[in-house]
Amino acid sequence: MSYASLAAGRRLCGVFGCALLVLVLSSLVDGMITGGFKDPFRLDLLPGQSVKLSEPLPRGAERLEDIELRASNPGISARFEETFSGFWLGGTLWRGEARLAPDLPVGDYSVAVFYHNGTAPSPPQAYTFRVHPDLRSIRMASGSFITRTLGLSPYLFAAYLLALALVPMAASFVLSRKIAQALRGMRMAEIYRAMATPPDTVEGAVEGAPGGTPRAQRIFFSPGPGHKLTPGSLVEVLDERGQKLLATAEVTEIINEDVTALVQGGAQVRPGSLARLPQAR
Repeated sequence: MSYASLAAGRRLCGVFGCALLVLVLSSLVDGMITGGFKDPFRLDLLPGQSVKLSEPLPRGAERLEDIELRASNPGISARFEETFSGFWLGGTLWRGEARLAPDLPVGDYSVAVFYHNGTAPSPPQAYTFRVHPDLRSIRMASGSFITRTLGLSPYLFAAYLLALALVPMAASFVLSRKIAQALRGMRMAEIYRAMATPPDTVEGAVEGAPGGTPRAQRIFFSPGPGHKLTPGSLVEVLDERGQKLLATAEVTEIINEDVTALVQGGAQVRPGSLARLPQAR
């Protein structure tokens, strides 16, 4: 494959990968917004389901025998199971279970904690159960756009997309290796970094300019083994397509296969531009 087709394929992989990452971020935002607006005391259930409940032991209650769970419908069986110590903030919490009858009609019901004298604790501990006819109804009642559309948790969807994003990333890596090989055959190398020279360097500042305005950039590229460049060698800087001459650059440092050069004439070079080596003599 030619350099142009390889570069086009890598750009396509980059666009696809960025699109997936945007979708990942959107899914996370969707999940956070949904969680922020969701009432933790409102549960969407189906007839026949059971759900675990847990809250701090109300003030004034020392044992489970001091409180009781009351359901608004006899088709809901609610009971306490045990007390336990909170992991993060300590204190005593209760754990219980509510079980819905298989023939419980669709509608809204409540399960609340009361003292044995019939008064409700303050703050109140009351759950609202919204019983739906089927799973689709529960899905459509969700505050998450992704859950309503795809039937998935937004966080699970984000995890799937993140795994999928590894594909264009891997493809981009492979294409970059092939691009480097193709460019070496053309005596070129991709510029992977470009940075302004410090204002106080003699060769990087305009004489008499206020504050030492930078006029040159340092560029970095790896032409591979056998490049035969030496400090002082001149290379041509081309655009990303390798068609337009932007500037020339003087090699200033060579470390193994990594070359640093100083762009001449004040041209501004972006990473992704190409450095063309002089023809071998």
